[in-house]
Amino acid sequence: MAALVAFLFSAFFLISPLLMMSTVRVSAQEVMTNETVVQMVRAGLSESVILAKIRSSQTQFDTRTEALIALKKGGVSEKVLAAIVGGGAPSEPAAAPPVASAPPGSMAMVPPVGQAARRGPVFHVSAGKQVEMIAAGGEIERSRTPFNRKTELVLSGNKARYRTAERQPVFLSSAEPAELPLVRLQPGSNDRNLKFSSSSRTPYAGSTTQRGIRSEDRIDVEAERDPSGFFRIRPRAPLAPGEYGFVLTRSFGTIPSGVVFDFGVD
Repeated sequence: MAALVAFLFSAFFLISPLLMMSTVRVSAQEVMTNETVVQMVRAGLSESVILAKIRSSQTQFDTRTEALIALKKGGVSEKVLAAIVGGGAPSEPAAAPPVASAPPGSMAMVPPVGQAARRGPVFHVSAGKQVEMIAAGGEIERSRTPFNRKTELVLSGNKARYRTAERQPVFLSSAEPAELPLVRLQPGSNDRNLKFSSSSRTPYAGSTTQRGIRSEDRIDVEAERDPSGFFRIRPRAPLAPGEYGFVLTRSFGTIPSGVVFDFGVD
């Protein structure tokens, strides 16, 4: 009996450190949330540090439109917002050399290889250069009357900062084209909008409902996967002068998330 007690006592001291180590490992797995990102911004940490932290941590982000707007108001940058919506920060490209200068508001760089599983970013390919498109955050606006309802994605400003004179520009994206449709944005007084849900009801005549991005707003594209794993996307027909954008969607590519890689054709 004494031998059994001695054995159990020694076994306890051998197993206890292992249990403590296991507990430490579990508790060390920090989960990044919206609140964590805002705290890092308020503490004055740089964008690159925040992206690196997102890349190396488990994440549990709230990507609803209201949550993204709150992040924007909290000082979170467009690149960090895109990383949150896209499921994480893209890895730094290995030995990625900078290329020639890009238009104001954009950053020129070679797309990182091996990021095909991420939704975004989007690059414009022009004259041998890859220019990263900067995501813009829009607002979901709803309006209703007694017989009509309408939901729109609205971007501030009647023109995108990024412009091109190409009528059939070529883009690279790590997202499936169905998840990131190219659309034409309708101009407003001081904004651009995309209607994606509406319903109307007329007494004694029934009702009509439309849900998702309208076919008349979608731009037909041709796409193929290139050797780096990115999709090479090009409009099938020349684009007319106007405002366009790649809209990050959810619900099988039908409902906009509020993030748009916008550009204009002059």
